Amino acid sequence: MRRETYDEFDDFEEIDEEAVIEQVLGESPRANELRLLRQTLESRRELLRRNLTQATDEKERDRYTARLREITKQIAVLKEEEAVTDFVEKSVRFTLHKPEEEA
Repeated sequence: MRRETYDEFDDFEEIDEEAVIEQVLGESPRANELRLLRQTLESRRELLRRNLTQATDEKERDRYTARLREITKQIAVLKEEEAVTDFVEKSVRFTLHKPEEEA
């Protein structure tokens, strides 16, 4: 989204909020990308759970259980990163659209 802002030189300047967010985040993924990764892992976790319930070999069950623990940790980390990134994105938008205080 672009918006116009008035600078001290009496010229209008366009601000591309998406570009500002990208600059603030650097090479870190956007919240939406993290959400998609998390959802993919959640789907995979469900598949692993189904496989675990159908596994008959103890070693196979142990492998599924270990993988489930690991993927659950990854989901938790992604969920946290998603929340932080979402907060940063919203903070940038708020700052860009915050009315300037009158002197």
